Amino acid sequence: MPEFTGERVIPGLVDIDLFNEHISRYKFAGRLVKQGAKVLDLGCGTGYGTAELAAAATIVGSDISAEAVAYARARYGRKGVTFLEASCDALPLPDHQFDLITAFELIEHLENWRGLLTEARRLLRPGGQFVVSTPNKAYYAETRGATGPNPFHTHEFEYGEFETALCEVFPQVRIWTQNHTAAIVFAPADPVGANLNAGGSRNPKESHFFVAVCSDAPGLPEDVFAWVPDSANLLKARETHIAKLAEELRRKDLWLKQALEAHAGLQKAHEATLEELETRSRWAEKLNDDIAERDALVVALHSEAKQQLSWVQQLGERISGLENDVRAMQARESALEADLALRTGWAQDLERQLAEKIAHLGILLPEYEQLTETVAASGAVINGLKTELGTRQAAISQLQAERAMMAESRWLRLGRTLGVGPELGMATPDPMKAGQ
Repeated sequence: MPEFTGERVIPGLVDIDLFNEHISRYKFAGRLVKQGAKVLDLGCGTGYGTAELAAAATIVGSDISAEAVAYARARYGRKGVTFLEASCDALPLPDHQFDLITAFELIEHLENWRGLLTEARRLLRPGGQFVVSTPNKAYYAETRGATGPNPFHTHEFEYGEFETALCEVFPQVRIWTQNHTAAIVFAPADPVGANLNAGGSRNPKESHFFVAVCSDAPGLPEDVFAWVPDSANLLKARETHIAKLAEELRRKDLWLKQALEAHAGLQKAHEATLEELETRSRWAEKLNDDIAERDALVVALHSEAKQQLSWVQQLGERISGLENDVRAMQARESALEADLALRTGWAQDLERQLAEKIAHLGILLPEYEQLTETVAASGAVINGLKTELGTRQAAISQLQAERAMMAESRWLRLGRTLGVGPELGMATPDPMKAGQ
């Protein structure tokens, strides 16, 4: 079921006077419906008004709310009655097919309210009629008072603006005022007719609502219309209301008596409570003295505890310093141990190298002594060779001198010319080889 917000009328969930105010507009439009006519109800809501006009051959109810359309289909849907979910300013329907179009309490909710008027003109057949209603802005603002503007309304109309807007679209416009007034009805058991004597306020400024009939052709109705619902027996309603008030007053009197009795009991309880409170006040005073003594003791203990805490903090700082010193010494000890291990390894390596060199020296020393002896012997031999070499060099020098003298001899040159005599061009003998 759709939620009742105060704007969408749901039969059975609204005050009967509010429902009658809305259904009366469909009663007003119903007298314009001819047999076999085709009707469109724009902004049909929950469909109660569409069903009221269903005496026509076919009727279509249209609303933008899917929830409201679903409710209307379930409750009022039947042959000849169709409900359509669509925007009232853009309906998926062909031109000029309806004899009557209604739009009650709809135009003030729309941003594009002009679109509603042009769409109604498009859908009306020639000579068809468009019935539209809206609340009187001047009266409506006054009655709402401190409540403020209606949050569901986008654009409200005063009489002159409403009439001008309708005349811009429709050549023929006639506006009725709608007011909810009391009536006194005289009715026989089996009436055969009705005689209406209805004055009613015709002043637009004092009107509750405006209801207009628009068309492209003349011949609009001009009569006064009044509808008196069965629930409009004001005297009976007032008597019922008075009875309800009397019952409510009786319940309130009973409640007041019970409240007075309860008050008397509470008064006695209050007096007892005051007496007990006085006793407890004296006890509280003594307790306050004890608390004062304990507070003093607490202050002294707090001061002593504060001193001890300061001493503990100082001791903690000293311990923290000692711990830092210990950590520093441990770090230095670790560093020294690492250095000692490094130096020990280095010394061990040196000892190993020294042992290897001593062992190698033990091997080389005899060889050195033998080599020394060999060198000494080789020196004597070399000296002898040097002496022999000197002797041979002297002999060579002498031979070279003699050869030079022979080469200059004329007898030798003559022999060479004749091809006889010794050959002096041979190599000089190696004195080292000559000595071998």
